[in-house]
Amino acid sequence: MKLQQMKQGQYFITLPSQIVRAKGWSKGDQIIAIIDKNGDITLKKKEE
Repeated sequence: MKLQQMKQGQYFITLPSQIVRAKGWSKGDQIIAIIDKNGDITLKKKEE
């Protein structure tokens, strides 16, 4: 994965399709980022 920047200054990462399928995520799902005390990031699908 590679960190990229949009013209507006926002950053994004494109997730490999294998990860998206393994998580059971679909286009349009809301994903949240959780940062722990060590600075590690966990991505989770937002519960509705």
